[in-house]
Amino acid sequence: MKYRIAQILNNNVAIVHTRDNKQNIVMGRGVAFHKQKGDLIQEENVDKVFEIKDKNTVNDLTTLLANVPLDFVTTSYDLIDQVQAKYKFAVEPYIYVTLTTHLFGAYQRLIKNEEDVNYLPDLSDTYPIPYQIADDVITGFRNSLDISFPESEHKSIALHFINAHTSESINEDKNQTENDEIIKVVQDELNDYDRLLVHLKYFINRLNNNEPDSLPILEGMISEIENNYSQAWQIVQQIKELMQEKLQIKLSLSEQTYLTIHIQRLI
Repeated sequence: MKYRIAQILNNNVAIVHTRDNKQNIVMGRGVAFHKQKGDLIQEENVDKVFEIKDKNTVNDLTTLLANVPLDFVTTSYDLIDQVQAKYKFAVEPYIYVTLTTHLFGAYQRLIKNEEDVNYLPDLSDTYPIPYQIADDVITGFRNSLDISFPESEHKSIALHFINAHTSESINEDKNQTENDEIIKVVQDELNDYDRLLVHLKYFINRLNNNEPDSLPILEGMISEIENNYSQAWQIVQQIKELMQEKLQIKLSLSEQTYLTIHIQRLI
């Protein structure tokens, strides 16, 4: 099988035409090197074929590949595909970017021997499948790239899948002006915010769609988060106020906690 190039994203990634006149993304080391639009890529040179699931897929992947090595991206994407099929656990497309970026950050801390304090509660009794998924993801990285993530990453990975779990598509255009203003809070406050934007966009739309709150908060957890992550907590309070003003949506304690932890990693 051969793939005809529709657009080159970089030497390792290209958008290609499929036989049914759709487009996919192909990834592989050097697959587009010295090639141009209309040229063919041989199947044996492709490591990963990724479906373009929504209009943000290409931009999100391009941003991700600017910071994360190709083999790490393809491993993460493959594992996300595998666990969705294995456990019949559908997730929003944004998880490919947010989880991959989170895990690469965890890997960088791991090789630097930096301590990674995790205040997330253990929710395995309430959400057993996401924790099984987390086990599979960690095992997959160990087998594929010889990366052994610490035990604390089980909770973080599981939470990504809990938060991204879905059975329906996201409305991309709803309240876009208000969404952009809320996202600007993060842009103004953080030195490096790109990897949070995808999650925040889907997070706002999920609340707009009135999906139920799924993350219980343990007693004493809020005070720990507020004390240990004070700057991130203050950013979330700004987001909370804007959401109440612009969208008439109340941000629950669980969502405040999740966003605080997510933002803290970028400060």
